[in-house]
Amino acid sequence: MKRILIVEDEESIAELEKDYLELSGFDVEIENDGEQGLHRALQEEYDLFILDLMLPGVDGFEICRKVR
Repeated sequence: MKRILIVEDEESIAELEKDYLELSGFDVEIENDGEQGLHRALQEEYDLFILDLMLPGVDGFEICRKVR
């Protein structure tokens, strides 16, 4: 099963994305903080990241740079 990490500080948006992706057969996890999202992105294996650009702590651009 493909794993997806959503890093989004708006919980309602993250939950909506998660629901749709899970209905399509994906394993989805959510982080609401940029620093926690970066930590999980670097420590665990994911097939896709969905990143908000304006996050508390570390923004989505920085997460993308560090993961790459």
